[in-house]
Amino acid sequence: MKKSIFFKITLMILPILILLEGVTLFVTYRITYESTIHSNTKYIQNATKMAVEIAQFVFPDSDEDAEACSSSFESLCESYNVDYVFLVEADVHAMSEKYLAIGFGKGANKDAIETRYPGVTVYNMLDSDEIAIVRGEKESAVRSESNQFGDTIICYMPVSDYYSADDLKTVKLDKTYIVAAEMNISSIVNQFESRFTNLAIQSGIGTLLVLITIALILNFKIARPLRRISKKMNEFSAEKINSFEDLPVKGNDELANMSRSFNTMAHDIDSYIHDIGKLNKEKHIRDTELDIARNIQAGLLQPSFYKNQNVTINAIMRAAKNVGGDLYDYRVQSDGKVYFVIADVAGKGISGALFMSRAITLLEQYALLGYSPAQMMTAYNDTLAEHNPNGLFITTFAAVYDPETGELKYTNAGHNHPYVLSDTLIELSDTNGMAAGIFNGFVYSEESIVLKAGDVIFMYTDGVNECENKNDEFFGTEELEEELKRHIGTDCDTIVEDVLKRLEEFADGATQSDDTTIMTVKIAEKPIRQELTVPAKAEYLNEINEMIMNKDGLSEDMKFNLSLIAEEIFVNICSYAYPDKEGFATITLDVYPDAVTIIFTDNGQPFDPTEQVLEIAEYDHEHSIGGLGRFMTFSIADVYAYLYRDGKNILRITKYNSVEE
Repeated sequence: MKKSIFFKITLMILPILILLEGVTLFVTYRITYESTIHSNTKYIQNATKMAVEIAQFVFPDSDEDAEACSSSFESLCESYNVDYVFLVEADVHAMSEKYLAIGFGKGANKDAIETRYPGVTVYNMLDSDEIAIVRGEKESAVRSESNQFGDTIICYMPVSDYYSADDLKTVKLDKTYIVAAEMNISSIVNQFESRFTNLAIQSGIGTLLVLITIALILNFKIARPLRRISKKMNEFSAEKINSFEDLPVKGNDELANMSRSFNTMAHDIDSYIHDIGKLNKEKHIRDTELDIARNIQAGLLQPSFYKNQNVTINAIMRAAKNVGGDLYDYRVQSDGKVYFVIADVAGKGISGALFMSRAITLLEQYALLGYSPAQMMTAYNDTLAEHNPNGLFITTFAAVYDPETGELKYTNAGHNHPYVLSDTLIELSDTNGMAAGIFNGFVYSEESIVLKAGDVIFMYTDGVNECENKNDEFFGTEELEEELKRHIGTDCDTIVEDVLKRLEEFADGATQSDDTTIMTVKIAEKPIRQELTVPAKAEYLNEINEMIMNKDGLSEDMKFNLSLIAEEIFVNICSYAYPDKEGFATITLDVYPDAVTIIFTDNGQPFDPTEQVLEIAEYDHEHSIGGLGRFMTFSIADVYAYLYRDGKNILRITKYNSVEE
């Protein structure tokens, strides 16, 4: 009885997979255990370092500060997954420690929560590491210990100074205090067992799936096809004659049968191999080049969706061939203005794609330089026309939207007129500009229109209005306008989706004859703005906080976060913006439906606070000076940007999803 090759290979793979599974579990056990211990020890150390920083900024020398410090310690417990973070005053002579502030994590012992609170003194609790830290013999200590609350790992660090908000400087404490972070070993062990169990289950399931997958692949992709091939080859070669050295044939499986058939067939097909191989190579090269070109072109285009507090952009480009000559682009400039462009090269395929790539590069360059639409189009046309041996040209529409004024400035180089879906359908007027790339020296003009919240700009290439059906009829601009009128007040993505669906219905299966590109820009609601200008002095921080706290429509969490941001940035302005003179700072609050932006403006010396913001893992507690406040500020923020313009420092910080419903 002959054995199938599928059966043979499966029997060979099975013991290998079992062996690999055993080795994987053993290595995983060691790595998981060591990784768990190491990572939790690191968490405890990092939590202790952060607790020292908090104690220095909010030293609990009053009940109010003790409550604030304990609250911050609670947050540390949650962030670093530790069970206790506390600050104590150690008395070496009495061998006692007095709790000044303490935070509890989710694994904290119930008795500890009831008996350890600010103000309580515990006797006979000092160990050798705490005594060494109080005496200045150690800067930190990590140890394992057993107490009435269980077996734990604990890290100690000293606090010998604090930051005085009144004096704006660091003040030496009269004695050394101890900050500690602590975690139950049982929590670490449970974490390890959970991680290893999950890994073991996943590994076992993975091995089983691999075995099943291999078996299915062998059966459906190799064994069955080989049996069919063997049968067909035997039928085809039944009367052929061998006249060359046969392939060696061993065994009686599917591959052996295929070899026997091939020995008979090979003489007849040998004469075709060279020609077929040559043709396949050429086709493969062409296909590869087109794939590369398509990937490059796709990489030049911006994502099909973008949204910020000012605009929502949806775009799509469908090439008629593997690559196309259409393009769209958009960019938010450093001053908050939004640049966008749509264009159509007079040509498709590789030549159109190459011209398109050059065009989009030039447009982005001029946009980054801050050119107006007319300046951009004039320079763009001159550059394209100077180096255009094939005489290609490109119709282009470029615009810049200013969210501060609502003004849209635009210019048109022979492109289809865009529309504005407002209270009615508005066709943007022509600026009488010819297509770019034909003649240099042409000076383009620009027009403008003021948009309001909810308006949608609809831009497209002629692949839309010149879409053809099987009767060689065009879709036309009139039908497009009727479709757009039905979508006044509709979201951008719905407009794009429905227009494309309407084109597909009209084409009714006809081949796409031209590249099709659509881009829509929807104007967002204007923010509710409040502005305050105060002297750059720390005592005016209360006025800023009052503006924030009294602002309607903000959640308590948002007000708290904005106050933290305002304190850090305003104090920096007071300290560094005006070293030789007095100055002012302007704080602006912009409240959007789904975000709040706070803007700081001053006329002081240039300084970008967003540069070189440290990650918390990089912060060196022992040697770093400053940086932690900025880290905390920009960790709170969702988006932040700095701009120096007209002799002013302008810092914008945005926080999302904090507005009360």
